[in-house]
Amino acid sequence: MELIRNKLLPFKTVTLDDLDKVKLMNRSDSKFCMHITQLPHILEALYTNYSILEINGKSIFNYDNTYFDTPDNQMYLSHQNGKRNRFKIRIRNYVESNLSFLEIKFKNNKGRTIKERIKKQDFITEFTSNENIFLKKSCPYTGNELEPKINSFFKRFTLVNDQYTERVTFDIFPGFSNHEKKITLNNLVILEIKQDKSIDTSRIIKIIQSEKICRNGFSKYCIGRSLLEDNIKKNNFKPLLLSLKKHYFN
Repeated sequence: MELIRNKLLPFKTVTLDDLDKVKLMNRSDSKFCMHITQLPHILEALYTNYSILEINGKSIFNYDNTYFDTPDNQMYLSHQNGKRNRFKIRIRNYVESNLSFLEIKFKNNKGRTIKERIKKQDFITEFTSNENIFLKKSCPYTGNELEPKINSFFKRFTLVNDQYTERVTFDIFPGFSNHEKKITLNNLVILEIKQDKSIDTSRIIKIIQSEKICRNGFSKYCIGRSLLEDNIKKNNFKPLLLSLKKHYFN
């Protein structure tokens, strides 16, 4: 962890207000999995073209999430079965600031991710009347038919390019838990590039290609449940699950 912190020191810094220029609530996402030993070299190649989000002198932040689904797992199965136009619903807590949001992510049939969210008073799994109205307006699921399925947690730092056209998040030490089990992938880094539109010539895309890091669809909700639960359908996730177990488990 100290090595990662040291590698982040040379970056220029930006504030949350700066990051508002690149909110990207309607965006194209690209996710990549890499081993944590690859991270220092990747960061060294980004110093001159990217800045890092810093808040109160900190640049690495803790995230806690609770994901919801229907009792018959409609959202999970939509993803597992390759269905387009699918939803994810979660509560996200920004640990350091103790801010929580109820978030709805919609992936449409053109591969775009559209996110809506409202502030939540507490990081709890019950929905208020206002939150139920938000759910009814923004997705086909009501609060009464949703139940918490898993928790996910990770540490994140965020880079933004100098043109403010892309945001890059690095999630380190990702983990998942339910009422029976807890798993942490200490060797895994989930890199996500968020762009208004695909920019194949961006600096980080070129670096990733040169390092032969392959793009992976990585849903924390779906992969977390696949890792934690033995009796859930996971055929389409098996290649990624095998790779995770081979390369990223301690």
